[in-house]
Amino acid sequence: MAVSTSIYQELLFLGSSVLVGMGLFFLYDILRIFRRILPHGNIWIGVEDFLYWIIFTGVVFVLLYRENDGMVRGFAFGGLLVGMTCYYLTSSRYPLSGVDLEKNTGNTWKCAGVFCASGVENLEKSWGILWKTIEKVCESG
Repeated sequence: MAVSTSIYQELLFLGSSVLVGMGLFFLYDILRIFRRILPHGNIWIGVEDFLYWIIFTGVVFVLLYRENDGMVRGFAFGGLLVGMTCYYLTSSRYPLSGVDLEKNTGNTWKCAGVFCASGVENLEKSWGILWKTIEKVCESG
Protein backbone atom coordinates (compact mmCIF):
# COMPACT_ATOMS: atom_id res chain seq x y z
CA MET A 1 0.00 0.00 0.00
CA ALA A 2 1.47 3.33 -1.05
CA VAL A 3 1.49 6.47 1.04
CA SER A 4 -0.82 9.17 -0.28
CA THR A 5 0.75 12.19 -1.88
CA SER A 6 -0.51 14.63 0.73
CA ILE A 7 0.87 12.58 3.62
CA TYR A 8 4.17 12.26 1.78
CA GLN A 9 4.30 16.05 1.29
CA GLU A 10 3.59 16.62 5.00
CA LEU A 11 6.31 14.16 5.93
CA LEU A 12 8.78 15.96 3.68
CA PHE A 13 7.76 19.28 5.26
CA LEU A 14 8.32 17.84 8.74
CA GLY A 15 11.70 16.46 7.65
CA SER A 16 12.63 19.87 6.24
CA SER A 17 11.65 21.48 9.53
CA VAL A 18 13.83 19.05 11.47
CA LEU A 19 16.82 19.64 9.18
CA VAL A 20 16.37 23.43 9.34
CA GLY A 21 16.26 23.19 13.15
CA MET A 22 19.53 21.25 13.14
CA GLY A 23 21.11 23.77 10.79
CA LEU A 24 20.01 26.73 12.89
CA PHE A 25 21.45 25.20 16.04
CA PHE A 26 24.67 24.47 14.13
CA LEU A 27 24.76 28.17 13.17
CA TYR A 28 24.41 29.08 16.85
CA ASP A 29 27.30 26.73 17.67
CA ILE A 30 29.43 28.64 15.17
CA LEU A 31 28.47 31.83 17.00
CA ARG A 32 29.44 30.25 20.34
CA ILE A 33 32.80 29.17 18.88
CA PHE A 34 33.39 32.73 17.66
CA ARG A 35 32.68 33.98 21.17
CA ARG A 36 35.16 31.56 22.71
CA ILE A 37 37.93 32.36 20.25
CA LEU A 38 37.38 36.13 20.36
CA PRO A 39 35.96 37.12 23.77
CA HIS A 40 34.09 40.42 23.85
CA GLY A 41 31.66 42.41 25.98
CA ASN A 42 27.96 42.10 26.64
CA ILE A 43 26.94 44.75 24.11
CA TRP A 44 28.52 42.85 21.22
CA ILE A 45 27.06 39.58 22.48
CA GLY A 46 23.63 41.25 22.43
CA VAL A 47 24.21 42.50 18.88
CA GLU A 48 25.32 39.03 17.76
CA ASP A 49 22.27 37.42 19.35
CA PHE A 50 20.00 39.98 17.73
CA LEU A 51 21.52 39.26 14.30
CA TYR A 52 21.23 35.52 14.91
CA TRP A 53 17.53 35.83 15.71
CA ILE A 54 16.97 37.99 12.62
CA ILE A 55 18.59 35.25 10.51
CA PHE A 56 16.62 32.58 12.40
CA THR A 57 13.35 34.40 11.73
CA GLY A 58 14.19 34.85 8.06
CA VAL A 59 15.06 31.18 7.60
CA VAL A 60 11.85 30.04 9.33
CA PHE A 61 9.83 32.49 7.23
CA VAL A 62 11.36 31.13 4.01
CA LEU A 63 10.71 27.56 5.20
CA LEU A 64 7.05 28.30 5.91
CA TYR A 65 6.59 30.35 2.74
CA ARG A 66 8.17 27.86 0.34
CA GLU A 67 7.11 24.58 1.89
CA ASN A 68 3.71 25.45 3.33
CA ASP A 69 2.47 28.49 1.37
CA GLY A 70 3.13 30.75 4.36
CA MET A 71 0.72 28.99 6.72
CA VAL A 72 2.00 28.77 10.27
CA ARG A 73 1.56 25.21 11.52
CA GLY A 74 2.40 23.86 14.93
CA PHE A 75 4.19 20.77 13.72
CA ALA A 76 6.59 22.96 11.72
CA PHE A 77 7.76 24.53 14.97
CA GLY A 78 7.70 21.10 16.57
CA GLY A 79 10.00 19.88 13.80
CA LEU A 80 12.34 22.80 14.40
CA LEU A 81 12.46 21.96 18.12
CA VAL A 82 13.03 18.26 17.42
CA GLY A 83 15.85 19.11 15.01
CA MET A 84 17.48 21.47 17.48
CA THR A 85 17.18 18.90 20.26
CA CYS A 86 18.58 16.10 18.08
CA TYR A 87 21.54 18.26 17.07
CA TYR A 88 22.15 19.30 20.67
CA LEU A 89 22.08 15.72 21.95
CA THR A 90 24.13 14.19 19.12
CA SER A 91 26.56 16.74 17.73
CA SER A 92 26.69 20.02 19.66
CA ARG A 93 29.42 19.04 22.09
CA TYR A 94 31.94 18.15 19.36
CA PRO A 95 32.47 21.56 17.74
CA LEU A 96 32.86 23.19 21.14
CA SER A 97 35.35 20.59 22.35
CA GLY A 98 37.57 21.57 19.41
CA VAL A 99 37.60 25.14 20.66
CA ASP A 100 38.82 24.01 24.08
CA LEU A 101 41.65 22.18 22.32
CA GLU A 102 42.48 25.38 20.43
CA LYS A 103 42.73 27.37 23.66
CA ASN A 104 45.17 24.87 25.13
CA THR A 105 47.46 24.61 22.10
CA GLY A 106 47.03 28.05 20.55
CA ASN A 107 46.67 26.50 17.10
CA THR A 108 43.61 27.79 15.25
CA TRP A 109 44.02 25.38 12.33
CA LYS A 110 44.06 22.40 14.68
CA CYS A 111 40.81 23.70 16.18
CA ALA A 112 39.26 23.97 12.73
CA GLY A 113 40.37 20.42 11.91
CA VAL A 114 38.80 18.98 15.06
CA PHE A 115 35.64 20.98 14.42
CA CYS A 116 35.30 19.75 10.86
CA ALA A 117 36.26 16.16 11.59
CA SER A 118 33.94 15.63 14.55
CA GLY A 119 31.03 18.05 14.24
CA VAL A 120 30.35 17.69 10.53
CA GLU A 121 30.80 13.92 10.62
CA ASN A 122 28.22 13.56 13.38
CA LEU A 123 25.83 15.90 11.57
CA GLU A 124 26.10 13.73 8.47
CA LYS A 125 25.38 10.61 10.55
CA SER A 126 22.35 12.26 12.18
CA TRP A 127 20.97 13.48 8.87
CA GLY A 128 21.60 10.08 7.27
CA ILE A 129 19.69 8.29 10.03
CA LEU A 130 16.82 10.76 9.76
CA TRP A 131 16.65 10.45 5.96
CA LYS A 132 16.71 6.63 6.09
CA THR A 133 13.87 6.68 8.62
CA ILE A 134 11.80 8.99 6.40
CA GLU A 135 12.41 6.78 3.37
CA LYS A 136 11.50 3.65 5.36
CA VAL A 137 8.22 5.20 6.54
CA CYS A 138 7.32 6.35 3.03
CA GLU A 139 8.08 2.96 1.49
CA SER A 140 6.25 0.88 4.09
CA GLY A 141 3.10 3.03 3.95
